[in-house]
Amino acid sequence: MSWIKEHKLLVTSMIVVAGCFGFLGFILVDMMNQKAVSTSSQIVEADTKESTTFSEIASEEVSINENPFGSEKPILSEEDVLNYMHGMSHQKVIADEKWLHYEMTNDRIQFLMQVVESGRYENEDLLIDILKRWKNGDFSKADEDHNSIWSLQGGTIGKATGVMSAEQEQKYLETYNESIK
Repeated sequence: MSWIKEHKLLVTSMIVVAGCFGFLGFILVDMMNQKAVSTSSQIVEADTKESTTFSEIASEEVSINENPFGSEKPILSEEDVLNYMHGMSHQKVIADEKWLHYEMTNDRIQFLMQVVESGRYENEDLLIDILKRWKNGDFSKADEDHNSIWSLQGGTIGKATGVMSAEQEQKYLETYNESIK
């Protein structure tokens, strides 16, 4: 007790400093909570806006709930989208190896556009760019599109070397359709 009396100024200073730190800590925590509430409100607002956009998109030609690939997965990962697009591109490109095939249809292109536009995919811009061209019937870069997707998937075998002619595509589709009967 005598030490405290002797160092009264030091003890008082330590109490005042501790009180200041406590007060500052309280203010910082309060500010962080207010920021979290504000951010949370913004997220709810953004989700509401996205839901509106999503419902507007979903009301177009194909319902987003009707997966034309036959899968019943409610949410598609980016890898799912890449697989679908990769498989569809095989109908349009020349490549030594093709292991995956999904017939390219307007419904499937529209469905994937809706999925990518309503989701948060790392490569969304690239995927939308490709799908928009395909939707408009532009397959002049189908080999580049294939290779971009193939590269994102870590492809090492089966790089596209060109775009098929209409006759080559028809033969490919006939062969593919015969093999799944």
